[in-house]
Amino acid sequence: MHYTHISRVCEVLRASASWLNLERMTSTPLLTHDLRSAVAGRRLEVVYQPIFALDDWASSASAPSAVEALSRWKHAAMGDVSPTRFIPLAQRAGFLEDLDRLVLAVASAQFTRWRRSGHEIGLSVNASPTHFAGDYVSAVLERAEALAAPPGALTVEIIELPPPQLIPDMEGALVRLRDAGVAVSVDDFGAGDTTIGMLDILPIDEVKIDRSLTQRADAAADDIVRSVVERARAGGWRVVAEGIETAADLQRARDRGCHRGQGFLLGRPLPGDGVARMLARTE
Repeated sequence: MHYTHISRVCEVLRASASWLNLERMTSTPLLTHDLRSAVAGRRLEVVYQPIFALDDWASSASAPSAVEALSRWKHAAMGDVSPTRFIPLAQRAGFLEDLDRLVLAVASAQFTRWRRSGHEIGLSVNASPTHFAGDYVSAVLERAEALAAPPGALTVEIIELPPPQLIPDMEGALVRLRDAGVAVSVDDFGAGDTTIGMLDILPIDEVKIDRSLTQRADAAADDIVRSVVERARAGGWRVVAEGIETAADLQRARDRGCHRGQGFLLGRPLPGDGVARMLARTE
């Protein structure tokens, strides 16, 4: 009995020590430190979610029009860490631009390999509005020049818009991008405070409808998306429905007039060689 009791106490202590070690590793300051180290050491993975023209998509055999580059992080002890957790960490700690520059570099190199193999496809990368106050735009322009891709093949997605009074500060940077043939997209419309009026102020090429609207079947959501589509016709924008996960989502996006779509029903994020295989199979 005495030996059994001691053994159980040891098991409890070992479990407590493991729990405390995990708590220490997952604390915000230490996780942020590990993420910063991973970015500096280029240890993030980049995957690519296909984007399809909705008029053309019929099945998994359909060819994508473009892909969106997405970052993934596998922590040495924790395993996969969700972007919904590590992206805000990078933003709060002030190195999100470093992370996005890394994704831009990796995705640009992959984009070049696809095109050298004869695959015509567009590439989208994400950027925070705060990037446009620094030299991020110059970095994008350098990449665009090196890629020598057709106008519109590279798209920068603004992940959120700043307050209206700060939007004019971005305008010059966005004009520089568009003048160089880089398309500008506003991501996640409907998830925050962005209005159609705010979209009208900016020189843009695309609006992406947030998954929360794509998956809603109510009349209010219909009206919002159709208003964006109607304004897109006048402004020459492309409208992309995000978060298409069911056949109903797909039909709803088509009925609302969206031009392109992405989501798990159409195609999950793939590594670069997975996209290459998809392109070879569908072209």
